Amino acid sequence: MALDYAKIKEAAENYRPDMVRFLREMISHPSESCEEKEVVECIRAEMEKLGFDKVEVDGLGNVIGWMGEGDKSLQLIPISIR
Repeated sequence: MALDYAKIKEAAENYRPDMVRFLREMISHPSESCEEKEVVECIRAEMEKLGFDKVEVDGLGNVIGWMGEGDKSLQLIPISIR
């Protein structure tokens, strides 16, 4: 089955305003090493708002969200850029 890249791009463009809002909100919080609590809470709240099935913060402060079920997973690892 061939992917319709035009439809994928169009769908992605429809999310642009929400993504820009979220990214601006996320970077507005301080997130120096060991001081990420506010940005972690921002990400957790957004995942819950989007309807993730389960959202948790692990002992290291990583936000983990589950949506759907199956043997595939997508993991996003935030990094700090200084």
